[in-house]
Formats: sequence, C-alpha cells, structure tokens
Amino acid sequence: MRTSNLFVLLTSIFLANSLPFPNDNAVGVVWQFPNTTWIENLAVRQNGKILCTSLSAAAIFMVNPFEHTETTVHQFEAGNGVLGITEIEDDVFVIVSSRVNLATSAAAPGSAAAWKVDMGTWTQGDNNPVTLIANLTDVGLPDGVVPLSEPGAVLIADATKGLIWKLATINGKYTVVIQDDILVSSNPRIPLGVDGLHIVDGYLYFTNLGDNILCRVSIDNAGNATDEIELVATMPAPDDFALAAEGTAYVAGANQLYRVSPAGQVDVLAGGINDTTLEGATSAQFGRTRHDAGVLYIGTNGGLLVPVNGRLIGGQILAVNIDQFA
Repeated sequence: MRTSNLFVLLTSIFLANSLPFPNDNAVGVVWQFPNTTWIENLAVRQNGKILCTSLSAAAIFMVNPFEHTETTVHQFEAGNGVLGITEIEDDVFVIVSSRVNLATSAAAPGSAAAWKVDMGTWTQGDNNPVTLIANLTDVGLPDGVVPLSEPGAVLIADATKGLIWKLATINGKYTVVIQDDILVSSNPRIPLGVDGLHIVDGYLYFTNLGDNILCRVSIDNAGNATDEIELVATMPAPDDFALAAEGTAYVAGANQLYRVSPAGQVDVLAGGINDTTLEGATSAQFGRTRHDAGVLYIGTNGGLLVPVNGRLIGGQILAVNIDQFA
C-alpha cells in the first residue's frame, strides 16, 4: 500500500472513531454528567470543544466531543447558577449568573452578575480565567446572551422581568433596550418569559418559555428595536436554540428538538414530551469544525425539573445529526 493511501486510511479510521456519533446514530450521547447536574447553556469554541454552563453545579465545564472527555474550567461559589454564555471575540466569552432556586425558578434579588471568560489564557488546572464584568443588581433572572456588532456590547434576556438589557462589557454599564409585554410570561405555572437570544440578518430572535412562542424583531447596531415584534411560531416550552444563517431555528424544549422554518413551520426532529432521548433539553449549538459541521449539540438537565416517568439522570451533551433530517 502506498504511504499516502495508508495515511488517508488511518486518518479516516481516526475520524470515524472520534466523531461524536456512535454507530452513525441520529442522536448520540457525547457526555453525561453526574446526577442532579443541570446543563443550561452551551458555546462551541473554534477548536470544537464545548463550554457548558451549569445551573445546579455553579460551574463552567468543557467537553471535547471527539475524545468524549470533560474538564472543569471554573468553579463558582456554591449557589451561583450559571446561565447564558456567548463569544464576544476570539475565544473570549461572556456568561451570566444568578442565585437561583431550582424548584421555583426564582432568582435571589440583586444576585445577577456578568463575567468574562478568557479561554485564550486558560490552562488545565487554572481556575482563574474568569473576571467579573458587573454586578447586575437590577436584573431579575439573566438567561440568554448574544453579542451585538457594537464592540464589547451584548444583549441579555431577563426571564423574570421580561426585559432585554444591553451590557457594555468594557465598563459594566447596562440599560434596558427592549421592553414589551410579549417578553413577559403570562403563564402562572411557568413565570419565565424571554429566554434564548440570537441575531441573524439584523433580526433579534427570542423565545418566551412560559408563553410557548418564538418571535423576532428588527434591531439596529445598538440593539434597539426598529419595528414591531413579530410572532414566528408556537411550540411547547421553547428554551434556548441555535439559529442558521437563513433563519431556520433549532429550538430545544419539552424533551424535544424543534426545527422552525423562516416561514414558521414547526417540525419535531427528535425526542418527544414523554420521550427520554432528549430528556430535559435546554439548549442547542452548531458544531464549528469540518468534522462536525452537520452536528447540533444539545444540552440537557437530565429531567431534573420534570423527570419522565420518574427517571432522573445527569445532564447530558447530545449530538444530533441534522443532516439525517434534511
């Protein structure tokens, strides 16, 4: 066998064994955390490793989906639930936290905060890649976070107050930029409104968890709404989501993964309300390397909030092969 052919063969074997899908399944388990570990949000680094925030473990974890390994990036003080995360520059992320009662979803007043995570300076065993940006004492429960084109600026979803805040990470100043009744939950059983946030083509897309809706609104570079908010689609308990460049949303919620077309058509790609495949699905992010370009990573809480048939497992990182659902 020629050396070049042998190299290609060995490379193919290595990649086949390192892909996040066992046996080419449509849904594969990348990593499972210990019981009662609630994974709330994900951010995929350029090198393909997944940063995972935990609402219950007060930590940021990093999962390598190709080697199926996990590392703790940073451990916060106990009780600090870690929620939204987004990349604001190469390998630099903003996360938000709050002291949250998991049973009631209530945040301790004045406990919200925003942090910068510089993975470019982080090394194994270093628990200090995180610096405080600001204490967000006026924010209720910060959840989704998304960067603006304005350097260093992010939008933050406030799920309990039903507001969208703008934070300048350079100086820690924050202010309300979007306020509307459609951001507030009208559901007394689920008092959480605006949740996930993503921007594409000048539109801010957001979910309202309590009211079962996905919406969008045109915004300017500073994050201000420039038109009326539009209802895109309805579905049970939409949490965080990933947004493709053409406007297709892949929404995690109610133990399911929904695909929502730009026209508002909703399809269930995987899972089910009483299905354990995506039990406790909370978030979704696309793979970023050439080896996982067709992969959608899903974070879960393992059924910690609403277990299916009493089943409770540790939160998971799942890989969904969306190419199988074309």
